Order: sequence, then C-alpha cells, then structure tokens
Amino acid sequence: MQRASVKRYLEVNHLNFSYNNLPILKDVSLRIDGPGLYTIYGESGSGKTTLINILALIQKPLTGELKMFNEKVDFNNETQIQQLRNKIAYFFQDLNLIESLTIRENLDIISLINGQPLLEEYLTTYSKTVRIYEKLDTPVNYLSGGERQRAALLKVLVFDYPLILLDEPTNNLDRENVATIIELLNELKKDKMVLVVTHSDLIAEHANQVFLLSELNNGMGRNGQK
Repeated sequence: MQRASVKRYLEVNHLNFSYNNLPILKDVSLRIDGPGLYTIYGESGSGKTTLINILALIQKPLTGELKMFNEKVDFNNETQIQQLRNKIAYFFQDLNLIESLTIRENLDIISLINGQPLLEEYLTTYSKTVRIYEKLDTPVNYLSGGERQRAALLKVLVFDYPLILLDEPTNNLDRENVATIIELLNELKKDKMVLVVTHSDLIAEHANQVFLLSELNNGMGRNGQK
C-alpha cells in the first residue's frame, strides 16, 4: 500500500515548560532527520507526556523553538497549527475514543476532521492485523480494555500521517498483541517518523535511537541512528 511521500523532519531547540512555576521541561533539544522508530525513556512524572503533548501541538511551550516538516511552528497561528496537526497521528493513554460510537464511526469522525478518506482496504487490513476486525461495528463501551487500545491504534494506522506519536502503546496488551504492535512499528518506521514514550525494553530493542529524558533536559538529545 503506497502512500504519498512527505519530508520527515522534526527539531526541538531549548524547549522549556513549567506548571504552577514548577519546571517540567528544561532546555530540551532533539532532532530527527528522517524515518525511523525513536523512543523516549524517563521516570514517571519526568515530563515525557508533556513533551509529547507539545510535539502533538496540544500544549504550548513556555519558551523554545519547534520545527517540523521544514516549518517553524507558531503556536499563535491557528491556521498553521491545524494544518500541521493533520500530519500528526497521536496515541495517548486516555485513547480519545467516543464511547457511544462504534470503532468505524469513531474513524469516520477522524476522517472528517483530517480530510483523509477512510479507505476500506486499509481498515480491513489493519483491523485484521491487530485482531479487532470482528468488532468494527461494536460500540466502544462494549469493548474490553485491550480491545479499546487496539481500536485506538487503528487511528494511527488507517490514515496517512508522516509523524506518529505514541504514549505507552503496549500497556494492557498481552504478549501476542505486543508482538503484533512491534511488528507494525517496524513496518511504519520504514517511511514514517515514529516517536514512542515507553517503558518497554522490547520496543527499545527495535528503535533507531533511544532518547533519555534526563539527557534531553540538558539539551543533549540529537539525532543518531543505529
């Protein structure tokens, strides 16, 4: 399944963020210059989720610079922010699914928002891959925790996003499904930038680069590939 080629590029320079005057991110810098699987490691409460929220253009940094797809991000430019968001897929631990709607209906809404068609070919292929095909027309509130997680992953898989951000994508999954997710990540990293916040050593083993948040906070995280 061939999709359009988009310049893969992400750069963070001297990013800072505070909450109630408590520094969360301090002088964070990183650069990614191409497709691959990248992981961010850090202790609970160290700011990993805040960083990925900023990269998803959901939160605004206090100071610092963010560039993606050869554009400098202006967090006050709503038109630019929306255009860039349409190039970013994100999977967060709260899953962001509408409980009363089916999996298919959730994906239909995302299709309307991002302007990309929901192609039956992709939906069938990936839903079978993550073993959720038989539940596509089931309301989310009837799904188990693991089924909801796999349903949320479809949001990342069935649409074409050059940048994919995932926050602990293997939580609540059994060994078989974890192996499936790692297989998918290995496929996605061939032509997409995939950045994962995770504690999984298995995912880290497949990463092109592992960023330690303690090093990023010292401005040390720069691109390097295995």
